[in-house]
Formats: sequence, C-alpha cells, structure tokens
Amino acid sequence: MKKWIFLVLVPLVAIIGLLLFINNPEEEPESDPVIGPIVNEPPEEEKTEEEKPEEEKKEDKKDDKKEEEVTESVIEDVHIVGLGDSLTKGSGDKTKGGYIHPVSQYIQEQSEESVSLKNFGIHGLPSKKLVPKVDEENVREHIEKADHIFITIGGNDILNIVEYNFFSLNMDLFETGKVRYRKNLFVIVQTIRALNPDANVYLIGMFNPFHNFFQDIKEIDGVIEDWNKTAELVADINDNTQYIPVDDIFIEEDSDELFANDKLHPNQKGYVKMANRIQEYLNLPEDE
Repeated sequence: MKKWIFLVLVPLVAIIGLLLFINNPEEEPESDPVIGPIVNEPPEEEKTEEEKPEEEKKEDKKDDKKEEEVTESVIEDVHIVGLGDSLTKGSGDKTKGGYIHPVSQYIQEQSEESVSLKNFGIHGLPSKKLVPKVDEENVREHIEKADHIFITIGGNDILNIVEYNFFSLNMDLFETGKVRYRKNLFVIVQTIRALNPDANVYLIGMFNPFHNFFQDIKEIDGVIEDWNKTAELVADINDNTQYIPVDDIFIEEDSDELFANDKLHPNQKGYVKMANRIQEYLNLPEDE
C-alpha cells in the first residue's frame, strides 16, 4: 500500500523539486557579505503579482540568486554565522531577510555589544556538500570567531531521494539516506566543535512543505519526523548544541499562507514565525 501511495505522490513532488533545483542549485554567493552592526529597519512588504512591474517579475524568476552586496567589515563583538541550505539563505522571502536576519536583530536588541552576521546559506545544498564547506578557509575563519551558529540542512537530501528514485521509491531509501544524513551532520558539528568549542550551535529542524496539499499521505510526515529525531540526537551528544523544532509551525491552521509562490520555501511571514521560535531557544548571556 505504501509503495502505491508513493507512486502517486512522487510525480507531483518530483515536478516541484525539479522546478526548484534545475534553476542553478547549489549556486555560490556572488559576494562575501558581513553585516554589522545590525540596524533596525522596517521589513519590506511583499507585493502581489499584480502590483509588481514587469522587470520585478522577471527578477523574481531568477530565484533570488544575487546575494546582498554589503561591504566587508571586521568581526564585531558578537558574531553570528549561518550555514546550510536555502532556508538559511532566505529563499522565498522577497525582503531577503529569511529567519536569520530577524534572529540577528533580536540578539542585537538583547545585547549591549555590536553584532555582525555572516550568512553562508546556499540554495539546494545537501548535507554531503556542507561537510567540505565548513572546512573551507573562509568559512573556518568565521566559525572560529562565531558566538552563534545556525544550521538548516537535510531537506535537499530528502528531495534528492525523491527526485532520483521516483520510479522505485520505498521507505528503505529514506532509511539509508537518514544514516548518511546522520553521519554528515555529526561530522559537520564535530568540525565546528573542533574549530570553536564555545560557540552556541543551533540545528534547526525540517518541515514538510507538502503537508497542506497531501494531508492524507502520512509517510512524508513520518520521514520528516524520523530525520528530525536524528538531528535532535546529534544535538544531544554534542556540547553547546541545540535542536530547534519548527515542523509544527507549518501544519497549523492557515499555514498555507506562510509559503512563497514555489510552495516549498517560507515567505516572509513564515520566516518570521521560524525566527520567533528560534528566539525561544537562544543561549544569551542574560539567560546564563
């Protein structure tokens, strides 16, 4: 029965996934921005498709490829680093803030020191590509000086399993993929810990973007839950590492309003809800 359910679900998931990843996945940032100190700026309201000029509509189709061009600056007193996939990059948010900018803003508001942010999020990045990424010289430099490190990773691992195996998809593939994901995540956290034993590391959980469309198919929810438990386990066995669940945010009533047009990524409202959840788990000096 499960195999039949997957055969029905997979073509629909694969079409959405292919639209997302064919458009230059794993694209490296064009600039190398450090934002600091964080300043209070009102969020830019999203325009409807009808309100957008033609040029802006064309720009949207480029899937937010260009990084925000900001002058490189020295590391400030509190340094925040973002690692991982499109969720850390902020894909789907027209303001380009994602979750990490509101969180950085919150840390700034709670701190008497200046705050800087370095975001290494890459659209389409799977966990196996983040393993060598954290060992790159530029990334290592920022990890060594970081106070808070936020990571989203694993969603593309699951989507890749669906895309590359949709004619023979079964639960064993997800179980095997979970084992690889656990090993990769463990190496990632251990590398960070070797570079910086004192930084607060936050592993942000995954969510099922298809829940609102396929509520009767529980297998994907089960896969997400299982992989999130793996991330929670990795967090539990590493010092100063916190797992943060966000999956429940995107299955609440009217949660379909939290997604961007691609139906995979959160929009600004969705990222703000993620940021609010993350703020509950932050380890700040005043909490010690």
